[in-house]
Amino acid sequence: MKNYLIIAGLALWTAFVAFTSSGPATPSPAAPEAPARKHPQPAVKPAPRETRARTAAAAPADTARLATACEEIEAAAITYEPGAVKVIRPWLLDADPQIRQAARDGLVMLGESDAIPFLRDAASRLEDPAEVASFHEAADLLSLPAWSESDEARQMMAEIVSESDR
Repeated sequence: MKNYLIIAGLALWTAFVAFTSSGPATPSPAAPEAPARKHPQPAVKPAPRETRARTAAAAPADTARLATACEEIEAAAITYEPGAVKVIRPWLLDADPQIRQAARDGLVMLGESDAIPFLRDAASRLEDPAEVASFHEAADLLSLPAWSESDEARQMMAEIVSESDR
């Protein structure tokens, strides 16, 4: 019985949220319209002339462009080749924050320390503090030494090899 009450309460809450968040289909004549923004906030600080044209559009990318960018970034990242940094780099300053996030994540997945200066440069051109912090965090992560190059890893590998020789 208790489970039915919980489920019924969740269903009512879901219906309430869906009903209140959808809003009216047509604007109410009594409700004043909000003034339209004439100048949207730029997503990226002014960049050099060569990148300014690419980042000038502040509108979010359509889903086809987002999908294409994500596919290209992921395809480059899973090659695990140092040259993939050059493929992903142009997406770091894209006008769409989702594409910038995908590029940042792709560079982290790639794991190349060559991407650190590009992440730091992109972070210096962004305005959103959370996004700037995430780019610096990604650069910091890539600057950490690989575990496989540590003394602990060498010792573990030596133990595994010696055990397999027995």
